[in-house]
Amino acid sequence: LLTSVFPGVTLSGTASPSLSLSGNLTTLNGYQFYCAVSLNASCTIISNAATLAISSTTTPTFNQSSPICPGQSFTLPSASNNSTAINGTWSPAINTTTTTTYTFTPTAGQCATTTTMTVVVNPSTTPTFTPIAPICSGQTFTLPTTSNNGITGTWSPAFNNSATDTYTFTPNSGQCALNTQMTIQITPSPTITNVAFSSNICSGSSTDIVLTS
Repeated sequence: LLTSVFPGVTLSGTASPSLSLSGNLTTLNGYQFYCAVSLNASCTIISNAATLAISSTTTPTFNQSSPICPGQSFTLPSASNNSTAINGTWSPAINTTTTTTYTFTPTAGQCATTTTMTVVVNPSTTPTFTPIAPICSGQTFTLPTTSNNGITGTWSPAFNNSATDTYTFTPNSGQCALNTQMTIQITPSPTITNVAFSSNICSGSSTDIVLTS
């Protein structure tokens, strides 16, 4: 029967080439131990001494993942930043639609604990703009490259001041913003097709000019 002289430490096993230790093992780091087999009251066989090395438990460390926009892809590293990298896996599966806390589970045999990381998914924002009043054909206008709520981006297609058109605002990357549209109404200029008036009038006289469009 195996017995232990160390308080708080339990040995298990009998006639076996190996034994198991459990309990407060950190107190045994560096201790030497040996196996003594008593054949009878006057004969005991003692093995060579061996030194017990107890490794401390390590917490894996990682660089914090930056917040992402909905649908934006990202990966979590399978090896930690520790001086001796700790390998393992993350769970649950990556979710790019909502903020999620992931758990890293080290591969067995590395004396490492689990750790967690929360990846924030920021909500998408819709850019807002002040509507542009209808303009006359040929009149110039500009569309702002920064929305009322501070989102920068570009418009397409190219501006057309001769016909009503709908323009799409595409936010610059990294702003978690959605596309939006604005329609610019172009009012056609009137076309004068006939001018009717008396060609001969006296100085100081008046006449009627009839415009027909």
